[in-house]
Amino acid sequence: MDQLKNFGTLPPAVGGAEVKSSAELTSPEAPPVIGLNDEEMLVYEYLCESLRQAGIEHLTAGMPLAVIVRTYCDWIVACQAVKKNGRVQISKTGWATPTPWADDEKRLKMELGQWLPKACLTIPSLARVRKDTGERGGQDDLFGDLVNHATSSPGRNSSS
Repeated sequence: MDQLKNFGTLPPAVGGAEVKSSAELTSPEAPPVIGLNDEEMLVYEYLCESLRQAGIEHLTAGMPLAVIVRTYCDWIVACQAVKKNGRVQISKTGWATPTPWADDEKRLKMELGQWLPKACLTIPSLARVRKDTGERGGQDDLFGDLVNHATSSPGRNSSS
């Protein structure tokens, strides 16, 4: 078996046998209750398109993707507030403390750092999944080699 796999031509699916082409993959609709606004829907569609192009099946990932989208958009707002209003505030006595929006920016960035790898939206997480699954998923064809050997056996073709 070739130890070096060419993932450019046949990347593995997460939990599947082989990756479908991006045209064959479908994305989930955004969960209706979360009520993503137009800007958030653009981010949602961007993430789904990225996953389709990478060949990652994500039909059941609507909820996690919506959480990621909402967290990302909130993080952008917090980053803009930090840029506009600063990261620290100084009290009358000279005590410096972080602003609430700076704390939000830091917390949301950490949350994204936890959510993105779970959805295969980082290069290391995607590479790890591809390495772990190989060209075919681990259990999809458990006895494939044995069946191929048995069906291609010379004794099978002789008539009795």
